[in-house]
Amino acid sequence: MIAAVLSARMRFACLLPTLLLLCFCASNAASQSFVPEVLLTQEVVQRLKAQRHTDAKFDLKYKELIVKANAHLRSPTIVDILKKEQGEIHQAFAGFGERPVERLTTLAMAWRLTGDKRYAERTRMELLQLSNLDTWHPENFLGLSRVALAVSIAYSWINESLSPQDRQAIEMALIEKALKQADKIYDLDGSYFDHGWVVPQRWVDPTSIPEVLPDGTGTADITWPVASFNWNIVCNAGMIVAALVVSEADPDLAGRTIERAQSSIRNGVSVFAPDGAWSEGPMYGALATRDMAITIDALHSVLGHDFELSNSVGLESFGEFIVHSTGPTGMLFNFGDSDTNTDLVALSWLASYFDRPGYDAQILGTGPSSHPALELLWWKRPALEEKRVRQTAYWAGGLGIVTMRSAWDDPNATFIGLKAGPLRSHHNNLDAGTFVLEANGVRWAVDLGIGNYQLPGYFTDKRFDYYRTATIGQNTLTFGATNQVPTGRAQIKEFGQFPGFIFTIADLSDAYEYPKNTIMRGIALVDDTTVLVQDEFKRNMKGRVVWTMHTEADVSINGSLATLRQNGQMMRVRLLSPKAAEFVLRSANPCETEYNLDCKDQNPNSGIKRLMVGVNPDDMTGKQTIAIAFESNEQSQDLTVLPLLEWSLAASLKQETQGQ
Repeated sequence: MIAAVLSARMRFACLLPTLLLLCFCASNAASQSFVPEVLLTQEVVQRLKAQRHTDAKFDLKYKELIVKANAHLRSPTIVDILKKEQGEIHQAFAGFGERPVERLTTLAMAWRLTGDKRYAERTRMELLQLSNLDTWHPENFLGLSRVALAVSIAYSWINESLSPQDRQAIEMALIEKALKQADKIYDLDGSYFDHGWVVPQRWVDPTSIPEVLPDGTGTADITWPVASFNWNIVCNAGMIVAALVVSEADPDLAGRTIERAQSSIRNGVSVFAPDGAWSEGPMYGALATRDMAITIDALHSVLGHDFELSNSVGLESFGEFIVHSTGPTGMLFNFGDSDTNTDLVALSWLASYFDRPGYDAQILGTGPSSHPALELLWWKRPALEEKRVRQTAYWAGGLGIVTMRSAWDDPNATFIGLKAGPLRSHHNNLDAGTFVLEANGVRWAVDLGIGNYQLPGYFTDKRFDYYRTATIGQNTLTFGATNQVPTGRAQIKEFGQFPGFIFTIADLSDAYEYPKNTIMRGIALVDDTTVLVQDEFKRNMKGRVVWTMHTEADVSINGSLATLRQNGQMMRVRLLSPKAAEFVLRSANPCETEYNLDCKDQNPNSGIKRLMVGVNPDDMTGKQTIAIAFESNEQSQDLTVLPLLEWSLAASLKQETQGQ
């Protein structure tokens, strides 16, 4: 056993003392294997029990966990539910989601905190049913990784209540059905890397990559170790925790897995660089951060270090990104395949681990976490010190994200988010220049969000043939209804904050394959209640220029004035330029647009309208400007349409004049 631990594959010497210790413990416990305490050590258990008596909010969350655990006691097991709902277990693994992790961690923690054997017995039943499945279906490796993570954590937390036979069955399942399958993929990706299929940090296509391999395996299910998107972190997290848990049962495999996974996961964590913004959208960023948190804490709890993964550039800053990407309504700026809501339990970890009390999900108005056990683990009582002043404007330069708001802690505040940035990522849309807008508790300009992942070629060659992913489905400009280019990179050119005037200017030209400074978009928040969206582009555009905004509001149009009504609130939208142009309203149903491929299977976008302005290239003389003002207050402002290049100077002169 010691010889296995000292295998040449274990090049990181800092890991050896811990594994040697595990072997020593195993040699002195012949009747049962040693199972490391992952995340929930005895010290942590005592802290959680004591915290109930000193923190009323924590006690409330503790009671919520017990309520959920009791509900799980009354429901069928995960395997029984999947057999009934899905019919075929292998289909369930393709979309397992968070059910196994949430349920097993909730039940296992309830036992550790209460000692009530009902929770341990139910956890045991769930673990054995999952372990006794013939396979965990590596062809759907994302689902496999969620099961492996759930089984590993729950097994570690309740192992002392299990018999030697139970332990053996669970450990063998983790080894045979998870770690050995991952071992093959780590080997396979070494070959793919050598032959140029993928390279770390980005997807490339030097050769044709099929969507599905002959055995039914999706490409992403075997390329995740060397790719940079959320799967890399999720899959590696599951394998690292599983390896830690069975490190005594198979130290050679465990050591090899940890070595490979801690190296591989750097491809995924690189997406946080340079400033924490996540290119797949805030929802997937929150998921990836949560699993990075699990990975880092699990490594610390067993090995005493995390291979410096917590020092990864941008990881700590994800908290700023997610906080600023959440509007006053509590909805996310859901670009790409993001939803408007997600579990923000990762904020609790960021606040605790990096001592950042400002990373508080409570200020965002979000509900309780869907992972109550993790929420208890990472809960940090807010510091008694005075809250630091948070800026009302934010710029993530790496991804070209800018958000602006009139105030914090005000559900009626005005908020706008703009996305420029590179278009290439796993869950991207062709959306350079898109924006969302909120005021008076209503999201007026909406991002359509997640499309139908089951559409043919959704993640490969046909992705941008569908409405929600195409440029036509974004709140931006189109030229002749054609798409932006997937390799395009729009950039924030200017970002300014003046009293009563916060603005940003983006150069969208490259996204449309035009020279720099050809297509510019400026967005400004004026006096906290008015938002100005101004586009400038040069003549000789290819096709009719169309300005588009998607909204769920009821819309009435009177020439250059559109009135939006929703939830008892009103928003005036004034078309300031061109003077002769007028608003029009169109359907957002893909079947009624140019992007009607498989339209009956696309989301019909029910209740969504397209507020549009069209400009014919023949009507242009020199540079053309489309300027639109959104006003949520009762009185219209007297706005002068200035060229974008003059915005900063005009704001500076106004500030100097007011200061005299």
